[in-house]
Amino acid sequence: MLVEEFTDRVRNGESPTVEDYALRYPNLANEIRDVFPALLMMEQAQPEATHERGLGSRSGLLPQSQIGDYRVVRKVGQGGMGVVYEAEQESLNRRVALKVLPHHIANDKKFIERFKREARAAAKLHHTNIVPVFDVGQEGNTFYYAMQFIEGQPLDDVQRELIAIHEDKSSTASSKISKLISGSNSS
Repeated sequence: MLVEEFTDRVRNGESPTVEDYALRYPNLANEIRDVFPALLMMEQAQPEATHERGLGSRSGLLPQSQIGDYRVVRKVGQGGMGVVYEAEQESLNRRVALKVLPHHIANDKKFIERFKREARAAAKLHHTNIVPVFDVGQEGNTFYYAMQFIEGQPLDDVQRELIAIHEDKSSTASSKISKLISGSNSS
């Protein structure tokens, strides 16, 4: 998981350091110092791949890429089973969250089936606290599903902020929590 996090951060244009990871995970520090420099060299050596219509670069889809009825606007997040983009569904003129199976696993039948199962399961759920699925599809080797787009902070950012607030013993902690919940937090 650390390797994936590290390489994802590099691919997203961040500059994580090997030493930061070694300090954060002292029980894995030796392995991190052995493996991560090689990962960094491999990532930096890869040329940006360009495919038709902007699909398939190292960082995923490019803004203005087109997948079926969806025009990609920007990348908003990434996880183990997909990359989520803000996109415009052109036929209905609405913003959606478009989850796309990453190209590096799009040829693996096991991952394709898991991705489709995830989309079907999510589409069957109806609750005010669950984002509805609008569409599922495939264009060429690109598998995707479209969901309601909800503006907000990524959950991992919220989690990091809550941890920092929890560790903050000052009287401003409750104020910070209120701002975080309301979405007016500036950090």
